[in-house]
Amino acid sequence: MAPMGPKKGSIPNGRGTKNAQASTSKASTRGGISKRRGPGIVKVDRDGDLNMDASATINASQSNSKRPKNNSTPSGITRNSSRKPTAKTQQIIQRIMDESRDSSRTRGTRRADNASPVVLKVEGLKDSKAASNEGGGVKELLSFLERKAQSIGQTTRHIRIKKSQMKGDLVYITASKDDAQEILKVTNFTFAGATLRIAEAPEGLPDRGSTPLSSTALEIKEQLRGVLSSRYDVNAKLLNLSALGEDSTLQQMGFFNGDSTPEKMFRALMAVCDGLFKTAQAKRDAVVSISLAGNNVNDVLQVMSLTDTFPDIVNLDLSRNQLKDLKALQKWRYRLRSLQTLLLSENPIEVANLNYKVEIISWFPRLQNLSGTQVRTPEQVAVAEAASRPTPIPQSGPDFRDIGGVGEGFITEFLSLYDADRHNLAGKYYDEQSTFSIAVNTQSPHTPNVPLPTWGAYIKFSRNHTRINHPPARQQRLFTGVNQIQALWQQLPRTQHPSLTAHLDKYVVDCHPIHGLADPTGQNPSGVDGMIMTIHGEFEDQEPGTTKTAKRSFSRTFILGPGAPGRHPIRVVSDMLSVKAFKTLPPSVATPQQTVTAEDQQKEHMLLELCKQTGMTTQYSKFCLESAAWNFHQALTSFLEKKAQLPQEAFATAT
Repeated sequence: MAPMGPKKGSIPNGRGTKNAQASTSKASTRGGISKRRGPGIVKVDRDGDLNMDASATINASQSNSKRPKNNSTPSGITRNSSRKPTAKTQQIIQRIMDESRDSSRTRGTRRADNASPVVLKVEGLKDSKAASNEGGGVKELLSFLERKAQSIGQTTRHIRIKKSQMKGDLVYITASKDDAQEILKVTNFTFAGATLRIAEAPEGLPDRGSTPLSSTALEIKEQLRGVLSSRYDVNAKLLNLSALGEDSTLQQMGFFNGDSTPEKMFRALMAVCDGLFKTAQAKRDAVVSISLAGNNVNDVLQVMSLTDTFPDIVNLDLSRNQLKDLKALQKWRYRLRSLQTLLLSENPIEVANLNYKVEIISWFPRLQNLSGTQVRTPEQVAVAEAASRPTPIPQSGPDFRDIGGVGEGFITEFLSLYDADRHNLAGKYYDEQSTFSIAVNTQSPHTPNVPLPTWGAYIKFSRNHTRINHPPARQQRLFTGVNQIQALWQQLPRTQHPSLTAHLDKYVVDCHPIHGLADPTGQNPSGVDGMIMTIHGEFEDQEPGTTKTAKRSFSRTFILGPGAPGRHPIRVVSDMLSVKAFKTLPPSVATPQQTVTAEDQQKEHMLLELCKQTGMTTQYSKFCLESAAWNFHQALTSFLEKKAQLPQEAFATAT
């Protein structure tokens, strides 16, 4: 059953109601979610919208929208005074829901929230064989995207597309942030003979050009607003939607007749409620607790729209319903992540499953009060949240082991040329065997108060292996050869890196020798020496086609080796770029590199010269010099005396 009030003989509305706010509500005398008591005035703004902010005084109900008194004895749903809803009324309700969602989207309500749905645009349906199907093949496309996204991500949760809209050659879809990341992996897949191209749509859903609501529709919308206003307690920040089947206004509107749809009525209530808030933060500030007690709900799917409208509520009362097992609550397992208090008393699940609390506690990581029992302390919640956050590996500063200034010269020139002339940069350092890849990390920690950037210009090329685990998709996103790399770099946003020499504190650069790289001349089967270089830093980029800029952090790893004959003496063997939201470097990492002394430079020179004269590896040459107290002639003499006794590995990678 959908919300239709308590069954005959059940506890009346108001009796046994527990507090979803625990001790936060002074109006409660039994620890239950407090009900609004006392007359008052319903306050609306100049647009006619119900004002549910902290400054509003909303404690009144009109005579035609009063709920039954707490001492009334319910006997099911009253039908005597109800008028039967027509199909036209149901259509009006649907239009109210659509109009409220469009209004919310226009004001930016959902885009202002980090957890709001993401809009994607899909191209390719028009070219597919499914385009000739009924409905243009949209239904088949959505099913394909959900199925493929779930299989690619190997996730156990169901990938769900919330809304879809077709305009021209594009299909616009909305999904949660996590689901959208999985759906983006389906780009370049073949659907009904056509290749799909999927990207984020920062502009949102296109305008559908809806017509204004009729006077009848506006009247119904105002009646629903009146129901909401009469059930909102501004002081307790409580929206009391308990026993909706007993609400006289909803009864007179005919929502509880045998052929009506109470579930649709609840969605309409949520849609109207969603339109009352101009931002997601205003919604969080106004509504902390919600009561759905006494609504005969036997599966949370019937009230699923609650979690879409109020995803961040702290306290929820589901007592006196018909939830009989965990399956009835399963669909909320990955929702309501801020929930601290949950009341399930007087549901069949209490008797049918005595251990249900153990499972419920694991579903909601911040839950502290379950049906009046403390299951976690605030300290335990804080410890668990701290443990779940990624902790950076402690670093003492950059470790830069360059040879002959090759690494320093390369990275300094690379950053400036990447900003100014990528085409010639690629032609200079990259060849037909060079590889480049980019990975987008949307889950990395970021600096507070810095706007989170969009990823539309990068995500379609991302090779992040935690997201892209399908071999063909990974292969498509590995760019090999100077031509492919030049073509890709041309599509990436323009960037501006801070000067490496003037702002060294904004970077961490590590450089180490590496052995065994492929010799481009083919003369050394055992390989040649090179170096591996990693740089962490920041840059600003410009969104293609606009003047909008964003600051991002990045990590870039190069493997450098000798160039082929006739080309630049240095070649990039591999270039891996990772981009993420901006985060300042830890103070211990951002400390500039210590000054290299003359003694260190002399030791470096002796090490290189000994490697050259003896053919030994760097490791054995350094050991030989240390044994001779860094006396070069003594070290060379010692080598000549003991050369025959040295193991083969001392010369294994000699050039």
